[in-house]
Amino acid sequence: MENAAQGASAAPNDAAKVIELGLVLEAHDQHAAASVAFRRAAALDPSNPDTPYLLGVALAADGKYAEAIEPLRRALASAPRTAAIRLKLADTLLAGGDADATRREYRALVDADAKLAAAHYGLGRASTGHDAAASFARALELFPRYGAAQFALATEYRRAGRTVEAAQLLQNYQRDKMVTPPVEDAAMEKVYARNVSSTGLIRRGQILEREGDLAGALAVHQQVVKNSPKLDQAWVNLISLYARSGQPLQAEEAFRRAVELAPNRADAYYNFGVFCVNAERWADARKMFEKAVALDPGNPETLYNLGVVVERTGALARARALFQRALALKPHYRQAHFHLGRIYANERNYEQAAAEFQQAIEPIDAESPACLYALGAVQARLGRTQTARQSLERARAEAMRFGQSQLAASIERDLGVLGR
Repeated sequence: MENAAQGASAAPNDAAKVIELGLVLEAHDQHAAASVAFRRAAALDPSNPDTPYLLGVALAADGKYAEAIEPLRRALASAPRTAAIRLKLADTLLAGGDADATRREYRALVDADAKLAAAHYGLGRASTGHDAAASFARALELFPRYGAAQFALATEYRRAGRTVEAAQLLQNYQRDKMVTPPVEDAAMEKVYARNVSSTGLIRRGQILEREGDLAGALAVHQQVVKNSPKLDQAWVNLISLYARSGQPLQAEEAFRRAVELAPNRADAYYNFGVFCVNAERWADARKMFEKAVALDPGNPETLYNLGVVVERTGALARARALFQRALALKPHYRQAHFHLGRIYANERNYEQAAAEFQQAIEPIDAESPACLYALGAVQARLGRTQTARQSLERARAEAMRFGQSQLAASIERDLGVLGR
């Protein structure tokens, strides 16, 4: 911070150095001083699109909601499709008490991107009763570990007398209270990059991982555990980072350190379970996921992964129950629908299998051809030859589009058999 202050003091008319000072101040929660720097930078260089947004962020963080609205609106006018800016504007309007304007902004976000969990959560905060609960539930469906949405939905459930469901959500909230869905925000990432505390570095590492810079994320987390060796969150993250970097021994050590520091962290067992699956250590993977489910029974990803491992053993009834539990928590979990469909098909319950495969097809991507192929197969078993042919032809076309030549050839053979 001292270097940034000296740079701005030595060159008070250099917009870049004044912005740098503002970034460093904001990174260390010096919101009032940061807003002064950003206001000065905006006057020096009105063309910089980030400065009004950063000024609005700093003012809002300092509780000056009314002052923050104007620069945030200017920022949105210059970048109307940037979700992070509209989210901050909507959040600030809500904090300032303008409910009608708040709902308009959140609805605009939902209309632009129906899968933006933060927008649904915000819309819930600006609503009441059933509408609020529906928005919070949708946010959790999109991002199941959204801590604030868990707490908000639990509050609505308690008001409605749904005490058991509220209690489960509050239990999850204790685990996830600091977890929020990622929102691309290039301007604020510059702020986070200047926070060199352990928590700031972890946040930076998580951003690098989302951007695909695995080596950078790993290096940041290694620095964190060097500075703060008892910070369990860093060790939990390192399990996955080492595993994905092809360093199995280090992944094992990170898991050992994580559970020594925090023996009841379900995500440590989950991350190591994923590592064991990729290493084809199926028995170890099952133990890890069983432990994670025992610690956190409300996590659909853990239930799904345990179901996949159990399915391999032939215990289809148990696997089916696990996939159904995952879907109860996350209704649009396409992989769970697909695996559940396979189990129903193996049990010759083709009608139910078809219904599950149907729900796994969209969104259309590289996973869709296999889902369409499976759907066509069970439709043929049901004697629906024409419908089966349509599904298989679509599966073949999608497989070719995604470069899945072997799958396309298998589908072609089945179409030939179907035509006889």
